[in-house]
Amino acid sequence: MLKKMKKIALNGQSLGYAALIALAVLGPAAKADLIKINMTVDNSYALFLGTATSATTFIGSDFSWPTTETYNFNLATSQYIYVTTASDLSAAQGFLGQFENLTSGYKFYSNDAQWQVMATNLGSNAPYTGSATDLALLTTQIQLANGGGTFSNGWVGTTAGPSNGAGPWGARPNIDAAAKWVWYSSNGDSDPTTPGYNHAEWLTFRIAVAATPTNPVPSVPDGGTTLAMLGGALAGLGALRRKFRA
Repeated sequence: MLKKMKKIALNGQSLGYAALIALAVLGPAAKADLIKINMTVDNSYALFLGTATSATTFIGSDFSWPTTETYNFNLATSQYIYVTTASDLSAAQGFLGQFENLTSGYKFYSNDAQWQVMATNLGSNAPYTGSATDLALLTTQIQLANGGGTFSNGWVGTTAGPSNGAGPWGARPNIDAAAKWVWYSSNGDSDPTTPGYNHAEWLTFRIAVAATPTNPVPSVPDGGTTLAMLGGALAGLGALRRKFRA
């Protein structure tokens, strides 16, 4: 667990502006949900938004596990939230957080089935910036995982360790006690959070905005809503065309 190196995070106003840009690209009819995330990662992380097949927007990064970051923004229901991370391998590693879809009324914790994780086995140099290079690197690994590639053979469930409040971290503020520290287990360890160990990092966690307890990963996760609306619009235009011809 390293000392704090830096913290980069957009404020709520900037996040809202970025979300509005994303919605403008999707079109005015795209549905957006109000999202709230409270989270921390040992040892570090970067937060991205994107589709099921690509990382499109860098939100921020943090290198201090004792702090809890809170993010609030509106996000289209076809989008995903991505968290890239790596460990210093010295004592412990873990992702702890809660995801709230305030529009749908669902709250999920880092140990719930709605979260997925994939291991790249590419070392500790995870994409932590909004550079074109980092976005392309993360996008490549997302697509590999979607096809069952990467070290983890695609996206898998998280492996839970202790609950919030347990050692070596203690209670992390603004995160419910029901949340558990999680990681990817590369060796079948039932608790991969301690001791320090290289579990085929770097890792990426993700959750779908439209996820529910009964449908953790939407069946049409990437642009399905937009495509459906586009198809309906085209069908309507076709019907009008036939009507005028008649």
